[in-house]
Amino acid sequence: MKDPTGISPGVVIVPPETFFLISMMDGTNSIRDLQAAYMRKYAELLFSDKLEGLIQKLDASYLLDNVRFQDHLRRLREEFKKANVRKPAFSGGGYEENPDRLKEQLRGYFIDQEGPGLPEEKADAKAVRGIIAPHIDFARGGVCYAYAYKTLAQRATADLYVILGTCHTPMQNPLALTKKGFETPLGIAVVDTELAQSVAEQFPYDSFEDEFSHRGEHSIEFQVLFLQYVLAETEFTILPILCRSFHETIQQGSSPMQDTAYRQSIDALKEVLFAMPTACLVASVDLAHVGPQFGGTEKVTPGVLADVKSRDLEMLIHVQELDAEGFYQSIIRERDERNICGLPPIYTFLHLIRAQKGELLRYQQWCDPQGTGTVTFTSMAFF
Repeated sequence: MKDPTGISPGVVIVPPETFFLISMMDGTNSIRDLQAAYMRKYAELLFSDKLEGLIQKLDASYLLDNVRFQDHLRRLREEFKKANVRKPAFSGGGYEENPDRLKEQLRGYFIDQEGPGLPEEKADAKAVRGIIAPHIDFARGGVCYAYAYKTLAQRATADLYVILGTCHTPMQNPLALTKKGFETPLGIAVVDTELAQSVAEQFPYDSFEDEFSHRGEHSIEFQVLFLQYVLAETEFTILPILCRSFHETIQQGSSPMQDTAYRQSIDALKEVLFAMPTACLVASVDLAHVGPQFGGTEKVTPGVLADVKSRDLEMLIHVQELDAEGFYQSIIRERDERNICGLPPIYTFLHLIRAQKGELLRYQQWCDPQGTGTVTFTSMAFF
């Protein structure tokens, strides 16, 4: 079990019978209720001291919603609010903590036998207006990142990068801003705070209400690392924006643009970015999440992978053509059966990007060897 918010540190590994008990800890069952349910399911006695030991372990890891957890959460929120920068959440875990080793790690994705090669001198070609890159962990998707960032490095003319990230935890509002610079082992990516404040003043809600979501979210942090690597000799600023899930919108069968708050947010961003024609957009997204690991009913087979790839590539045609509504409708028609993780950032990206075309640079699939799940992702560039 892992807490996606990062409030509970680390990972807790438990056997299935323990997870069964945890699944019943919803605030309505007493210890006696848990013991009775355990007896019915496993035909074994569960002694109170063993159950209480489990509860203590969960409590120690901040995995119980109680006073201790709420106090801890309150402290974390206060600390984050007071901080001038957003500290790296995945340094030393998701990627190398030492700056030199991190540079070698990132360089390795470009020169990998499947990689695109290192960026060359800036090409005399049309400037890139935006990219779509994965946010899967580097071990599985590092090469795919490299395709997007080689193109960006060779054709970048921007000094501002608007990064649209997928938020993997609940948010109150459609978009969440922050003025905090993003610290990584490669330095601090500075936020254009004046721009962030200007945008915030035009949103129809408090765009900093969900700022805490930035603390443990990896989708923007991973893009910042690649930007710092390929633009090491260039000064730039960022505008980090997290996007809320469209889950409820899909369930209702409606369009995100029917949400007044979201539509007004898009209009405000369009107006601001119109005055900044050299700004570059970065959408941090993964695509399909299929298989039992993600709530599916069938194991992932070669046939499933082929079907997912076919549907993914058909969906990405709408993205290449800058067709936001066509892209969204291709997903809503199947009720997001493939669990497209990057739906909100891509949809937002397509409404904001000022480009003439998109180009598919690479498409990849990662599949669990046991067939329990697959994640797909892509790199694209827009000119």
